[in-house]
Order: sequence, then structure tokens, then C-alpha cells
Amino acid sequence: MTLSIIIPVINEEFHLKKLLPLLVKSAAKEVILVDGGSTDDSKKIAEDLGAKVIDAPKSRAKQMNAGAEAAIGDVLYFVHADSIPPASFYEDIEAHLKKDIPFGCFRSLFDTKNTFLRINSYFSRYKGMMFRGGGQTLWISKRFFEELKGYDESLKLMEEYDFIKRASQKANYKVIQKDVLVSTRTYDTNGNFKTQFIYGLIMFGFFRGVNQDRLIKFGRRWLK
Repeated sequence: MTLSIIIPVINEEFHLKKLLPLLVKSAAKEVILVDGGSTDDSKKIAEDLGAKVIDAPKSRAKQMNAGAEAAIGDVLYFVHADSIPPASFYEDIEAHLKKDIPFGCFRSLFDTKNTFLRINSYFSRYKGMMFRGGGQTLWISKRFFEELKGYDESLKLMEEYDFIKRASQKANYKVIQKDVLVSTRTYDTNGNFKTQFIYGLIMFGFFRGVNQDRLIKFGRRWLK
């Protein structure tokens, strides 16, 4: 297995200082940072720490597709800048690919002792769209990614949910029972119950076909 790690970013210098040293020393073939127009030192930090840096339009779907196109690995691993994968991620992914499982993710564990968010994290061990999230990281064979034609670049939000939904209609996936440590920054800023409630409404609206711009406007109104 040759693994390419892809990280879409906009102004993530703080989290990259913690994440990249863990990834560049792994068995991954390459770490690709896809910058969507950062005005901080994200790109310089990534280059200094040994990552490959490319530019793409500001759009998570477009950034991740650009990273996939540039990747030389036969397996892609999409990681958010504010998520820390388990130390054994490479071996875990390789083991599941050998079982003919073409894509999957890990559980998530919020980086907090807050009971509400710990309970929230618990359910990420189960399959189902309502338990998924980009922070759990996603691995997939490049062949299968290309078969699915990548992320839908017409989407301005929920692109990962859409991708997992399409992928799971064609192949079985696995939630690896190890934790990705996920930042609580949005919850810390807006409150746990409020943030979860707003996220739930946005997800419901998305799958009910509500206009994306309306959902984005709604999210920006209620979440900082």
C-alpha cells in the first residue's frame, strides 16, 4: 500500500504545528496540504515540516479533489487539520484494505472531558449518516475514489456526507474502532447543545434538498 494523506486547509497554522509532525514521520508516501487561500503561515509551516503544498480554489470539495489528483499513492487518506488520527492509522488502513474493504473511517473522540460531547463521540462507532463527520477522517482506494468521480464540487457544504452516501451505495465500508482526536473549537465558541442542534438542522435540510446558500446563511447566523 502506498498512502497519500490529503489535508484541505484555510488558515490552520496552529493545528498544523501539532498534526504534521505526526503524519510526515509515518509510513505514508506523502502528505499533501491543499491550501484554499490562507493568509497566515499555514503553507510555510507545511513546507518547513516536509509536506507537499498545492493551491486550489476555496472549497473543501475542490481542495480534496485537487489533492487526490496530485496524489501518487494508491490509497487516499483525507484528514482535517484539527483532527489527530490514531498512531496506528497506516497499519489499520492497510489491514482493512487487505480484507477487500475499499473505504472507511475511524471513530471520533472530542478533545474534552465534557460529558455531552463524550456521549456524542460514543455513537461515532456505529454506521449511519447521522453518526458520521469529516473529522473522523476518511480513507479510500484511489481506484474507487476515481470510480465515484471524487467529491461533488457543486456542493458548498456536506460534501463528505454526500460522498460517503454515494460510496456506501456501491461498497461496504468499515468504521475502524480506534479514535481520531477531534477539536471542539466550534462547540467551545457556540455552546454544545446549540452547536449540535444547528448541525442537526443543517444536515436535515441538506438531505431534504434545501438550497445550499440558505443553509450556509442559516449556519453563519447562528454559529460563529
